[in-house]
Amino acid sequence: MEAIITDVNLFRKLFQYVTRFIEVAHFDIKKDMLRVRSIDPHEFCYVDIKLYSEFFEEYAVEKEFSFAIELSELSRILTVLTTKQIFMRVGEGYVNFSTKENWVMTFGVKWLRSDPYILPEPNIFEYEAIANISAREFANIIQKASAISHEISFSAEVPNKLMVFAIKEHYSFTAHPSSSHFQISVKQPVSVSIIADYLKSLTYFISKCESAKLFIGNDKPLRVDLIYGNKGVFSLSLSHKKKDKLKKEKHDRAGTSLPRISMKIFEKYLIQLSRYPDGADPQILEIANLETKGKDCWRLSDILTLAYKDKGKIKLTPLGEAFASLYEKDEKKAKQFLHILAKDTIIPYNLMIETLETPVSQDELRERINAILEKKAGYKINGQDTSTLLEIAKWCGVLTKKSNLLSFKEDKNN
Repeated sequence: MEAIITDVNLFRKLFQYVTRFIEVAHFDIKKDMLRVRSIDPHEFCYVDIKLYSEFFEEYAVEKEFSFAIELSELSRILTVLTTKQIFMRVGEGYVNFSTKENWVMTFGVKWLRSDPYILPEPNIFEYEAIANISAREFANIIQKASAISHEISFSAEVPNKLMVFAIKEHYSFTAHPSSSHFQISVKQPVSVSIIADYLKSLTYFISKCESAKLFIGNDKPLRVDLIYGNKGVFSLSLSHKKKDKLKKEKHDRAGTSLPRISMKIFEKYLIQLSRYPDGADPQILEIANLETKGKDCWRLSDILTLAYKDKGKIKLTPLGEAFASLYEKDEKKAKQFLHILAKDTIIPYNLMIETLETPVSQDELRERINAILEKKAGYKINGQDTSTLLEIAKWCGVLTKKSNLLSFKEDKNN
């Protein structure tokens, strides 16, 4: 593949901004486009960049390639490429970026993997509302809303009402169009909340696009398609934020009502779901002994934002698809992936891992967690909840037990 890039500033900014929350990306060199995809398991954002042949001054592909590159290295290279043209060449195992002025300078980047690694395609959801607005206006709203809170909510009502709002303690922000100068289709009332940091980091880049197409659905990722004329489409799928989920799931037994689950069954449950792209019937999972009568596997997958329900069927979210794909290639990395999700979504689990530096007994562990949890969240966990937390930690490979004392060790290299 050989290409000439003249829209140098946008090309550089695109990868510099995306690198803020993506580490490794998958590149597909196609006859009609350069596609870049990645997912950040820590922050729940799926990126899908399509640069069509029209984006380039020249674009010629003899052989199609698929490979991975570490974006932090690529970003550092692009930072110093400030010429009017960048010459890009892709061959077996390498990518070269060159400039040709007084000196011909070439930077080479090696592929991380010679074989393509499989990233899931973004799930095709049936969204309740779709809005098409000015990208510049969208960037302006994101910037202002994020001044109030890290969490932004989007809501739509029939027939064509759209509102964006952010709330934090005594402060609030709301925005809605003063006229119907944009296109919106609403099938039924819908609302979704997301973490704004990802969009905020891209506001400059968003403002350079022509329009932003928003796909809004209840309990579904917010999808934003940024349209750059006929030259490219930049899509972000942002997992919906579940507000204090565990806090709301209090039970009469004064715990967080965490699922009673075997992680060995849970991993099989997720892999089975990956075989049903159109969704699995819950009864089939029960018949296969992959679900309990208390729906514990479903509950845990919901808490971890790995699955959702759509028209009575259970489907994997983009994060769930990513876990299943990773599990088939590298179980150890899949377990590290789930460990990070658990820390982000289960408050007591995060406290268990982060606050304990010395070995403790199981009873002392629960006492220490509850001492912090009651102050921070206003509830306590019980013995069964503790067993569930330990089951997850053990399966993820971060729990060790010696002389009836528990300790935790995370792999800081991942």
